[in-house]
Amino acid sequence: MQVPQIELIPLRAAICSDVPSDLDVLIRIIPPAPEQDLQRPPLNLCLVIDRSSSMKGRKIDYVRRAACYAVQQLLMTDRVSVVVFDRAVCTLVDSTFAVDKADIIHQIQQIQPGYGTALHAGWQAGAIQVIKHLNSQHLNRVILLSDGFSSVGEKNPYTIATDVYGLAQHGVSTTTMGVGNHYDEDLLTSMARRGNGGYYYIQSPEKLPIIFRTELQDLMATVGHTVSLGIDPQGAVEIEDVLNDLETDQRGRFQLPNLIMGNPMEVVVKLQVPPVPQTTDLCYFRLNWKNPKQEEPQKIWTSLRLPVINSASISEFPPNLEVQQRMLLMMVARVKKEAVRHLDRGDYEMASKLLKDARLQVLNAPQSPLLDKEAQALANLDADLQARQILRLRKQASLETYDITLTNPRILDDSI
Repeated sequence: MQVPQIELIPLRAAICSDVPSDLDVLIRIIPPAPEQDLQRPPLNLCLVIDRSSSMKGRKIDYVRRAACYAVQQLLMTDRVSVVVFDRAVCTLVDSTFAVDKADIIHQIQQIQPGYGTALHAGWQAGAIQVIKHLNSQHLNRVILLSDGFSSVGEKNPYTIATDVYGLAQHGVSTTTMGVGNHYDEDLLTSMARRGNGGYYYIQSPEKLPIIFRTELQDLMATVGHTVSLGIDPQGAVEIEDVLNDLETDQRGRFQLPNLIMGNPMEVVVKLQVPPVPQTTDLCYFRLNWKNPKQEEPQKIWTSLRLPVINSASISEFPPNLEVQQRMLLMMVARVKKEAVRHLDRGDYEMASKLLKDARLQVLNAPQSPLLDKEAQALANLDADLQARQILRLRKQASLETYDITLTNPRILDDSI
């Protein structure tokens, strides 16, 4: 069976023997390529749907259609359950094999809006449905869809995210989908990040079916979950920063999203390296994950070694443009988070300055299609700021930051 590969790309392909070095490294994790005759593990899936009053009209209609689409894609060996919530929680479909799809779809089509948003209780009920049939060799996930803030029951984002993290440690991931401009993006991004799942910002309900399709395709192509990356500097080498802003587990390993066939992940780390007299291992990188088809946890590791030269010759090793680009994107993601913090304090002028300065930095870098897209994204955010479309700005900035800092998974753009 194919296993992931770890590719290490340093900013410069050498280190100094006589002076300390700042060493930036792009860590690319390459899952196996898609297989034509892929036999995916069974799914254990719960759809948790917000049916509060704000979901009236097109939203609830498209939610029903998207959920029905999801059920139609399941195999008879997959499990599915459906939980709906407003001020109260109702388990519409208890976890069952996807055999009588017509009945499940009929239940979904009857969903109607109510009042209130018991988000945490709804998620908990969905988690219980998945846990009842938890199997380490299956892919276990809760998909939460909401267009509002948690207004009933537990509201503390830290408490909710901690519960989601605890569930993820038992092998059940959480994906969150926010619809429109009035949901709590901080809560939903935190739940997805801590829950080892995906996060989607859905500006218009028409996009719901294709986003459900993308989520299911990625889930079905998952070859590893509970993924972590250990970074172990050797000797006097130190970690200065991990630009992705990843969560760490109890062992200090960085938590990564699921391994999805054909979807490489990237992490950028900054190392401080003292003068090194001779070539040696500078840092070990260990990837750990669980394969749904195997009982034992999986792991691979590699080490970073570079030629040693004197500082007068370092200019002979030009910086790698790809690493420079990824570093810039990570730094811009941090600028977006800082701009949002200024927005929350009412300092629109400083938020605009940060976005404009970041865009100028991107435009002055060696150009590429990815940087061209980022420059346009920054321009769009500043245009929203000038038009005082603050809610939309916060959600778009949160999505872009989430996508880049969480190892650059596939981004769903406005063309979808």
